[in-house]
Amino acid sequence: MITISNWGLVRIDDRLIHGQVIAVWCRHQTFKRIIVIDDAVAKDAFMQQVLRLAAPSGITVEAMEVAACVEPLNAIPNKENVMLLMKTPLTAKRLYEAGVQYTELNIGGIGMGPGRKNVFKNIAMSEEEKGHLKDLTAKGVNITLLTVPGEKSKSFKDLI
Repeated sequence: MITISNWGLVRIDDRLIHGQVIAVWCRHQTFKRIIVIDDAVAKDAFMQQVLRLAAPSGITVEAMEVAACVEPLNAIPNKENVMLLMKTPLTAKRLYEAGVQYTELNIGGIGMGPGRKNVFKNIAMSEEEKGHLKDLTAKGVNITLLTVPGEKSKSFKDLI
């Protein structure tokens, strides 16, 4: 079990690597690696190549499945230079329950979809997704809804 309080950023954004990540987050913090935690992306070589091309030069991009990521994540030195990026609250919960325990979680973007309602800026959630985040909050994870540094944020606790 590892604690990710010293990692650069643990973030949910269903768009993964896109303009906000490149133009703002990667300039706000010095990242050497972006690790996408997503079972489908980890099996899709084409999507991994697209993400690598989208990332700023000098940043390594990798994709890992939840079930196979705990040991490799534990072995990473300089965790403060790493962004962990996921698409969904379910993946964040699965990651935590797999043994990668983190204390901070940023939610930057979850698009509208079936059963989802807008909760803050470009962040929408279903009741099931809120439930996954409630479980993480109950375990001590501080969850913040924040699209980019410097903008107004909201605590997930304010939604529940």
